[in-house]
Amino acid sequence: MTNQSIIEKLGFDASDKVVIFHIDDMGFSHTSNIASFECLDFGIASCGSILVPAPWFLEVASICRKNPKYDVGIHLTFTCEYDLYRWRALSSVDPTSGLLDSEKSLWRTSEEAISNVTITAAELEMRAQIQMALDNGIDVTHIDTHMGTVINPKFLPIYLKMAREFKVPAFLPRVNREILINEGLGDSADAILKMFSKIEESGAPLLDYMVIDTTGDYPDKVEYYCKRMAEIKPGLTHFLFHPAKMSSELEGITPDSASWRDQDYKAFTDPRIKECVEKYDLHIIGYRKIREYIRNQ
Repeated sequence: MTNQSIIEKLGFDASDKVVIFHIDDMGFSHTSNIASFECLDFGIASCGSILVPAPWFLEVASICRKNPKYDVGIHLTFTCEYDLYRWRALSSVDPTSGLLDSEKSLWRTSEEAISNVTITAAELEMRAQIQMALDNGIDVTHIDTHMGTVINPKFLPIYLKMAREFKVPAFLPRVNREILINEGLGDSADAILKMFSKIEESGAPLLDYMVIDTTGDYPDKVEYYCKRMAEIKPGLTHFLFHPAKMSSELEGITPDSASWRDQDYKAFTDPRIKECVEKYDLHIIGYRKIREYIRNQ
């Protein structure tokens, strides 16, 4: 089954440009939470995903319990990239799990996590993060990946197992040999492409396109995003961004990204962004719509 047929099953034409405007890193700070829910309420952002081990997860859970309309999933993570602002694994403090670095926190880089986290520990930690969200009253609509780590070939089978077990769609970008080579996975390309072919044959929805180059400062980020929207093609596109309101908290956590996160927040609460969506005839959906399709099969 192809993505196009899934789009049509959802009620769209094969020629439609269907976009998931997705907020990453919910729960990572108070100011990111405020910004994220304002963006969702504004109406262009359609969904987001939560860093369950992060310090402000419970605030997200409280808001979602009171407002079950929000379309939120789990930003599965084996990493915590900040210098002085760290979080730990939920499932284990056992050093043999490979989940924790010398500071007893999740790894700062994907490369370290991929090298050190064991397969057994990966499954326990993914399940713990999803279950923690469910136990706190969140209607989990999907799973995706923080810093790309859990969709590495080492962890991909477990990631797909979690999607099946909890009956939710998983963020799965369509890949080709060129992409894999550029990501340094050329030696494993044949095996990975075979795996993704089987995934698609199983009926799991694959994303046709991604817009992920959304970090960085721009003189006018609305203008930048409108240019990216103009390039969107027919099919299913995952368009991610990272909103947070400028604050001393944000600057203290991540001085390098505080400015562009604030720009993301302002861009996705700017009336001009709605004009761009209308201009380029983009059809917005969230992952809940895909989840309900999967569960009704």
